[in-house]
Amino acid sequence: MSTEGLIVGIFLTALVLIFIGMPLVRREKVQGDPLAEKQRERLLVYYERVLRNIRDLDEDHALGKIADAEYEQEREVWAARGVQVLKALDTLADHEMIAPTATDDAAIDNAIDEAIEAAVRKARLDKQMQTESVVE
Repeated sequence: MSTEGLIVGIFLTALVLIFIGMPLVRREKVQGDPLAEKQRERLLVYYERVLRNIRDLDEDHALGKIADAEYEQEREVWAARGVQVLKALDTLADHEMIAPTATDDAAIDNAIDEAIEAAVRKARLDKQMQTESVVE
């Protein structure tokens, strides 16, 4: 094997190890903060609820319990909430707290709900403004 091939192989191996190791390093930073960990846990619970509601909607629609228009509207709302929860999890990894203090779970849940609903409203307004600008 040539020296150049060996160097390139070592370089590629190092890049792969760095790529694999970065999420583990980021996760350790969040786990050190109890407030961040508690909010992360509550966000994951909320995300599971979003997924469960979407699955229930899909099942109800497949069984004919929900009209097409209502299904599409409700699914869009829950999908938008899911996207906002994932974004909140990303910002939490960057140490941007949703609830400023470590109070009880209900207060954290309320802060998360308010942050998600505000983000969904903002996304809808942005989408509506884009639609209106295309129409004009």
